[in-house]
Amino acid sequence: MALKRTFMIGALLISFVVTGSVFGQDIPSSEFRRLPEGADNLPFASPGLFDYDAQIFAPLEFTNGKEKEPNTGFYFTLDKTYTSVTRAPKFQGQQLQLQQLGSEFSWGTRYEGGWFGENEAGWNLVYQNINSSSFVNGRDTLVENPMLVESKISTFEINRIFRQSLSRGGYFEPYLGLRYNGLSDESIEDTTSSVLADPDGDGTFTTFVLDNRFKQRASNSSVGLQAGSRYSVRRGRWRFTGDAAVATTYNQQRYFSTDIGEQIDGSIGIVETDRSDQSFVPVIDGQIELAYNVSRDLSVRLGVQGTFMWDGIVRVNTETTLLNGNSIQGIGPAFQPFDEDFTAAGFLFGVEWRR
Repeated sequence: MALKRTFMIGALLISFVVTGSVFGQDIPSSEFRRLPEGADNLPFASPGLFDYDAQIFAPLEFTNGKEKEPNTGFYFTLDKTYTSVTRAPKFQGQQLQLQQLGSEFSWGTRYEGGWFGENEAGWNLVYQNINSSSFVNGRDTLVENPMLVESKISTFEINRIFRQSLSRGGYFEPYLGLRYNGLSDESIEDTTSSVLADPDGDGTFTTFVLDNRFKQRASNSSVGLQAGSRYSVRRGRWRFTGDAAVATTYNQQRYFSTDIGEQIDGSIGIVETDRSDQSFVPVIDGQIELAYNVSRDLSVRLGVQGTFMWDGIVRVNTETTLLNGNSIQGIGPAFQPFDEDFTAAGFLFGVEWRR
């Protein structure tokens, strides 16, 4: 009995010693520990790079007593845009004149994200897309088949950006990077034509009403270098930002048209045209925005923006089929505008995280 009691006491002592040694080890736990100073220079996958407390709605604090210091680390912005974009022009086959058709307001989306390091340098990415559609050559109920034109505009930027504090307040952020601009038009119009023919060869001519579908597609893909700068200044919870950039891009232009028409014998005939060209296209881009910090990391924003592409843009010819020289059914010379300007200007509103 004494031996058994001694054995139990010894087992308890050994278990206490083992438990104490394990508790003293540095094992993974739910406890969060900050990395030492300079950890932001460790490799990209280091936990120090993602040192964020996830308190999006934490109250805003002015760390220097009067103004909020600019953030470091990752940031992201999401905006809805309402933009006026230039419509594709019309070349009148009878008067031989190019007619501009103004612009059309359309909705789009803008995404911006990036990262700033402690050394006041970082990376910036921007993607924006706009989809626009409009009827030309009339859209009244008396117009059975008006021409529908759809335009798609997209922009992508990747920039190396730097940040410099100014002596009178505010921050100056120059950047240099690559820019891509995409612009495409697609048009479709269904028309009918009357043909007087003698298919039997018996000397009796009959009027045939034939259907025709005329489709066009013009696309621009331009890539080049851009340089710009951004100025930001804060007043309490408010931040004002002005951004301007210039770019020189090389544009690949493509134009395609096709007539899909009904023949007298009931078969379908297809006639296609394909053209291409290249040109250099200068681009001017600008943006002004006003942001308000709702919390430490979350802000709402409102602004205006504009882009101008100078010459070297191909668009579809929006003249109606029967007067469009690019259609086999049309009259007048085949003409395709390959040297058009393009303007997109409008409003934006959205939210930003840690900008």
